[in-house]
Amino acid sequence: MTLKHCTGMAEGKNRYLIRPKRYERLEPSRDSRKIYIYCEGNRREYDYFRFFRGLSSNVNIIAIPSKDGKTDPKKLMEAALMDFFGTEERNAIYALDVKQKDMVWFAIDTDEWGGKIGDLRDFCKLRNRDVDSDVWNVAQSNPCFEIWLYYHFFDKEPDKESVEEFSSLKNFVDAMIPGGFDSRKHPALLATAISNASANYHEQNEMPDVFSTEVYKLGQEILPFVVDIL
Repeated sequence: MTLKHCTGMAEGKNRYLIRPKRYERLEPSRDSRKIYIYCEGNRREYDYFRFFRGLSSNVNIIAIPSKDGKTDPKKLMEAALMDFFGTEERNAIYALDVKQKDMVWFAIDTDEWGGKIGDLRDFCKLRNRDVDSDVWNVAQSNPCFEIWLYYHFFDKEPDKESVEEFSSLKNFVDAMIPGGFDSRKHPALLATAISNASANYHEQNEMPDVFSTEVYKLGQEILPFVVDIL
């Protein structure tokens, strides 16, 4: 099956031709909700979530790139522990306000992390139990973050045979979106991506199945604050 047989592009105007829009950037208010997002990669995920920073004064989106370019779930967990709880040598740099519904998210790929993903999920469950709230969360994509980007444009999951024509899903998605995904403008399609990704979400053993992503759950936390702006 060739690439042209892939179906499911969102209907409507040609979204490939959307020009970058100038958004007024606002400083978060003193009482704004904070959403901290630890990104497994230091470029694509970070650039994507940074798009939403400053679109609303009522939410502060804090995207945190990985320290070493690309890292595993365990290292992200260790970074969060350092940032929020500190050590004897270093003070914490972030603070969570449960009353303000602050949240921490880990945006991770499935890759071949094995039990490290389970360890991260268990860590979040324990932290949530301590505060009796869903503060700590995992947004896992299978196999990688690019499947979330794909759903900004397509309402059906990719055809496996078409994907296998490429060396990776990342290359497949780049081919499907002429010019590639542009984090300066395409995150504005957040509502469409949430709808498409949630409709095509499947999981096994409490983890997303192939071509599924939990990032739509994180998107649902952001959308109410920016829906009137995008």
